[in-house]
Amino acid sequence: MVTKEIHKMDKRTIHNLIIPAEKYAERMESMVLPYLAERKTENYCEREKGKKIFYLRCLADHPQGIVILSHGYTETTDKHLENIYYFLRGGYHVFMPEHCGHGRSYRLCSDTGDLSLVHIDDYQRYVDDLLFVSRLAAQEFPELPICLYGHSMGGGIAACAAAQEPRIYSRLILSSPMIRPNSAPLPWPLAYLVAKTFCIAGGEEHYLPGNHPYDGMEQYADSASASECRFLYYQDKRCKEPLFQMNAASYGWFWQTYRLNHALQKKAWRQISCPTRIFQAEYETYVSKREQERFVKKLCRRKNIDAKLIRVKGSKHEIFNSDNKILESYWQKILS
Repeated sequence: MVTKEIHKMDKRTIHNLIIPAEKYAERMESMVLPYLAERKTENYCEREKGKKIFYLRCLADHPQGIVILSHGYTETTDKHLENIYYFLRGGYHVFMPEHCGHGRSYRLCSDTGDLSLVHIDDYQRYVDDLLFVSRLAAQEFPELPICLYGHSMGGGIAACAAAQEPRIYSRLILSSPMIRPNSAPLPWPLAYLVAKTFCIAGGEEHYLPGNHPYDGMEQYADSASASECRFLYYQDKRCKEPLFQMNAASYGWFWQTYRLNHALQKKAWRQISCPTRIFQAEYETYVSKREQERFVKKLCRRKNIDAKLIRVKGSKHEIFNSDNKILESYWQKILS
């Protein structure tokens, strides 16, 4: 049965839209995946010759806009299939690239056999790739406004993209954005200084201390998810697909998060022009809540921008992987 998009997103509609935890995997396989299969295509594009960017292009039946979805560190499009489903049902086309070093997109590591390592030479590469896919969407559907949604690392990238090309995006939604990562147990100044030193010494592709190759041993209790059924569903996909098994950061990647943080806090907040919502998890351990709050305060200094910080009680880093009560409120705020 073909289900039409829902444009009026009241509380009852959202309640009926959210996939319940009971028989979650079964509902994903029998309802969500067939719905997506009718509306999605898997594509590759090249911003630089020989460097292929994988992206999903998912078309809503009666679109009122476009969502560009920017995923987090070690994630892929498959982790966000439920989110894509909600955007489609809300009446939005979705374009979602996999960032450099992730999933099926190009990788920079000299040791191409190491699929666990996430490495980047310059954070600007992430931003430029995201803007490239955004322009493809804008060219194909010039009459539709574009909303930019970014989670975690993808949120930091999205904020930079919205600052560099403010005319492309009509709204910016940042979910647990990585304005700066959490460097515990090391203090931030020491952590980024160590990373910079290793990069200067030629160790930019070496694993950060405490990082290790993917072993499939992550436990729900230690994860960024507050919904066990959602955690297990993607964990099963990840275990079966080697291209999804990113698990470690390089010194180069960490050094670039410092540069990204500097760009966001020194310059980007002055250039973002669209309405902005930042969702902050209550039990956040992966990124700095203080830096998120600093960023929002700076945005709010500007009289011509509508910016708000929304604290989500009971949530962990992956707010979109929460229980249904939290998800209903979360998606109500996003889709309305």
